Amino acid sequence: MEDVLMKCIICRIKKTTDCFNDEHVIPDSLGGYYHINTVCKDCNSELGMKVDSPLVNHKLSQLYRFGEEIAGKSGKVPNPFAGTFVGKDSPDKKARLDIGSSGTLELYQLPSTSWGERDGKLQLRVSVDPKDEGKIDQILTKTLARNNISANSVVKSYKEFDLDQSEYTISWPIDTLQFKIGLLKIAYEFAVDTLPEYFEDYAAIRISEILRDAQYDKVLDYVKIGNGLEDKIWNPFNQYLDLESRKHYLLLANGDTMGLVCLIKLHDHFAVGVVLSPKCYLKEGKMFLGINSLESQSFIKLTGEEMLNQCLRMTHGRPVYALDPNCRDEAIAEIENPNYRYDGQDNKRDIFPLYNKRGEFICYFHDAISQKRIEARQDGNKHINVMWLDERRAYFLKAVNTGKLYRILAYEIVQEQVRKL
Repeated sequence: MEDVLMKCIICRIKKTTDCFNDEHVIPDSLGGYYHINTVCKDCNSELGMKVDSPLVNHKLSQLYRFGEEIAGKSGKVPNPFAGTFVGKDSPDKKARLDIGSSGTLELYQLPSTSWGERDGKLQLRVSVDPKDEGKIDQILTKTLARNNISANSVVKSYKEFDLDQSEYTISWPIDTLQFKIGLLKIAYEFAVDTLPEYFEDYAAIRISEILRDAQYDKVLDYVKIGNGLEDKIWNPFNQYLDLESRKHYLLLANGDTMGLVCLIKLHDHFAVGVVLSPKCYLKEGKMFLGINSLESQSFIKLTGEEMLNQCLRMTHGRPVYALDPNCRDEAIAEIENPNYRYDGQDNKRDIFPLYNKRGEFICYFHDAISQKRIEARQDGNKHINVMWLDERRAYFLKAVNTGKLYRILAYEIVQEQVRKL
């Protein structure tokens, strides 16, 4: 049997399927559950070291992983406070924050020694954390030996128990650039997985090269909406998405003037927008949403329409008529009668037949609005969409009981907000 060849989306080389393995679009060390199988093993390994690592090991990511108790490949939750803290007013005092057996932070003071004079005699002071009380003699012996002082010359020793209230400081270098390559990777892989035709876009080819060669200095050519920490870029979707929940969100849409854009929100720490191409790949109003839930340990992908259907409940839909003034009262009397039905009314809301003024079938409503103009407004928690037909043509509905024709201009749908995703 001939081996099947497929092209890696990073190196763009055709390889047999056994050369590919599981790729986490969102790193699993950040609680990612979105998998693809279009990255070859070699590229996957390189991405892990050079692309995912700056994002996963960023100080903000470490703080996030510690707070969410997300272990890395080693099976351990990272300690974002690792390192040596120095006494604010006493540089000789040093400490560190360790993660205790219960997962909480514990202050550990590093042993320190200091020389002084008391009553005309040389004094050696040994300070230790309570955990190291049993090591005092050992520390004392080593310190004396380093200074060529015999232990027999020690005249007197005593212990003092003092609760240290010192303030400690530590300096953290924060990466402001390299971590964004990990966000670029997420956006690129989501786009290629969702819109296969995007793969051959010139910008997509360039992005795959940036990821393959870890060109950190080129990332800002694409990751340029927000500084990486600005949640406000997600404000337009706040009414539909529970942005405070333990979820990562990805969204593909057309920017007003920027072409194809991917917005990324990694729970409550990173938020950024990536311009993937100057070309628009989605029809007006179309979008794709990815929801990665840390609580349910799942990833789902929805169209914009599916998102709205899950967030909104339809309360009613009704035609918008243009009635003949000569028989308006008679028409209103029939249309507003509780027993009034039009042909196809019981079908799905946008699948009902339209006729010309002679009563001849033209098409179904959903076909007539394939290039629809939508007028949207909101009234409290109600969302109202009016889908307008082409005003240059005359479309009619047919009354079931009388067979009379009534001209329709649009269809109004009223939906009520019931949940956030």
